[in-house]
Amino acid sequence: MAQQLTRSSDRIVAGVAGGIAKYINVDPSIVRIVTALVVLFTGIGPFLYVLGWLILPEENSGKTGIDALTGGVKKAKESYDSNKVHNPDDLR
Repeated sequence: MAQQLTRSSDRIVAGVAGGIAKYINVDPSIVRIVTALVVLFTGIGPFLYVLGWLILPEENSGKTGIDALTGGVKKAKESYDSNKVHNPDDLR
């Protein structure tokens, strides 16, 4: 079975660099340094890192960053809907 590119549970920020290091079988420190340099010296580095967080599944749970974002929105909406009571007397 081919190895899948995932975000690592051995993480400093979001596990993107650690996951890439594990996938290409190199020391995570090297990938983290290269990632930090790309983020600091290019305009596209931060975008690529966030994109990696959004689309790469987590190593253990398989959830992506998109899942985390949409799950948070869903929970907030459910909480709002459950607390929403329209009582005209509250407006006075």
